[in-house]
Amino acid sequence: MSIPTEQTEKPASSEQQANMASFRHVLKNRNFLLLWMAQLISLTILNAANFGLIVLVNKPPNGAFMAGLAIIAFTLPAIPFSAIAGAIVDRIDKRLVLWVSNLLRMVTMLLMFVSVLIDRNNVWPLFGLMFLTSLIGQFFIPAEGSSIPLLVGERELMPALSLFNISMTLSQAIGFLVLGSLVTKLFPAFSFALGGHTFHVESTDMLFVIVAVMYIVCVGLILAIPKKAFQGDHVHKHKHKHQQDDAYSAASQALHTLWKDMVTGWRIVRADRLLFFSVIQLSLVGVLMQLIGELAGTFVQQVLNRPPEDMSIILTPAAVGLVGASILMTRFVEKVGRLRLTVIGFIALAAGFILLPGLQWLGHFIDPKHGTESLGILLGVILVLIILGVAMACVNIPTQTLMQERAPESGRARVLSLQFMIYSAGTIPVLLFAGAFTTLIGFTPLIFIVAASLLAFCWWGVHYIQGVNENKANAVAEQEQKQKDQSERTDHEDEG
Repeated sequence: MSIPTEQTEKPASSEQQANMASFRHVLKNRNFLLLWMAQLISLTILNAANFGLIVLVNKPPNGAFMAGLAIIAFTLPAIPFSAIAGAIVDRIDKRLVLWVSNLLRMVTMLLMFVSVLIDRNNVWPLFGLMFLTSLIGQFFIPAEGSSIPLLVGERELMPALSLFNISMTLSQAIGFLVLGSLVTKLFPAFSFALGGHTFHVESTDMLFVIVAVMYIVCVGLILAIPKKAFQGDHVHKHKHKHQQDDAYSAASQALHTLWKDMVTGWRIVRADRLLFFSVIQLSLVGVLMQLIGELAGTFVQQVLNRPPEDMSIILTPAAVGLVGASILMTRFVEKVGRLRLTVIGFIALAAGFILLPGLQWLGHFIDPKHGTESLGILLGVILVLIILGVAMACVNIPTQTLMQERAPESGRARVLSLQFMIYSAGTIPVLLFAGAFTTLIGFTPLIFIVAASLLAFCWWGVHYIQGVNENKANAVAEQEQKQKDQSERTDHEDEG
C-alpha cells in the first residue's frame, strides 16, 4: 500500500513553503487575533457550561442516562440545522452573525441560571436551553470558519488554522478541567431573598453567570474588528471567481432557497474528490474525539482502577500532545506533506488504541499485585496518550487546511456546515453503540474494533487518493497523445 504523494494537492513551490507565515506573524494580524481570542473564549465557556449541565443532571439512579441526554441535547441541532445555517451565513454579513450569536447565547446562559433557581429538580428546561444554545452555535461555527480566509493571507492560512485547532483543544482542557472546578471553589453556595422568596445558589450554578459575562466579552472582541475586514478573500484572490447562484437573490423564497443551497453544498463537495475526502476524514476525526471523551471515564475505572473524577489523566496528556504537535505542524507539513502525514497519523492512532489495553495486560503480567496502578505502567499510558494527541493533530490540521483551500469562497460556509452536520449525524449512533457495546461485551473488544475501523478507513483513503492521481495521470497522457497525433498530422500535411 503506497502512501499518496503531494501530486493531488495544489502546487506549492519551495519558495512558498519557505515563506509560510509563523505563528508570531499571524498573531500580529490584529483582526485575526481578535477573532481567535473570541473563539478561544467562546469555546472555553461553552465547555464549562456543558460541564455544569452534566454535573447538575448526573445524579443517581439515572445519572449516566441523563448525562447522555445532555450530550445529545447539545449535538442534535447540528444534524438538521447545520447545513441550513451555512446556507444563511453564505449570504449575510458574517461579522453580524458572529456578535449576534454570542449575544443570544449570553441570554440562554442567564435563562439556565434562572431555571435552576426556580426549580433545581426540573432539568428538562435545561435540556431545552442547551439545545437552543447549540442551535445558535450552528450559525457561529460556519461564520467563524469562513471568516478565517477573509482575515489572513494565503501563506498565513496553515498557521492560522493551527492556532484555531490549538484553541479548540485548549478550550476543552480549560473548560472541563480548569474553569468548571475553579468556579465551584471560588464561589461557595449562598442564599438571597427576592420578592418574598428565598433562592439558594450552588457553586455550580455560578458557572452559567460567568459564562454569560464572558459571552459579552466575545461580543466586544467581534465588534472591534472593522466591517471592511470581512469583505475580502485573500486565499482565492488570484483564482477563478465562483459566481453565486440565483438563489442568493431570492431571499423571499427562504425555504426553497435553503434547500437548494444545501443541495448545492453537497454538489460542491462531490465535484471535488479531494474536498469530499477531506470532509469525510475531518468528520471521522471529530467523531473519534467525542468517542475518546465518552470512553475516558470507563478507561480510568476499568484499566487504571481509578475513580471517574480522574479523567484528567486521560484528557491532559492527549491535549498536551495535540497542542504541541499543532504548534509544530507547519514544519511537519513542509517535510512530510499533508496527505502522507494524515496516513501516518491514522496508523499511529490505530497503534495507540491497541497499545492501551496491551499496557493493562503487561501491567498484570509484570506486577500482578499492583497491575496498572504501578508507576511504570501509568507513565506508559501517559506516553501513549501523548502520541495519540500528536497523531490526532497530524490528521486534523492538514485536513482542515485542505478543506479550506478546496472549498470555493461563495460556498465555503455551506461546505463547513455540511461537514459539521455529517460529523454530528455520525456522533450520536457511534456514541450510543459504543456505550451499549462496552456495557454488554466489554471495553477492550471495543478498542480493537475502533483500531480496525481506523486502519480500514486509512486503506480506503489511500486508494481513493491514488484514484485521483491515476485520473490526473490518464488525463495528462491523453493530452500528450493528442498533441503527438496533432504533430504527426501536421508533419504529414507538410510532406504532402
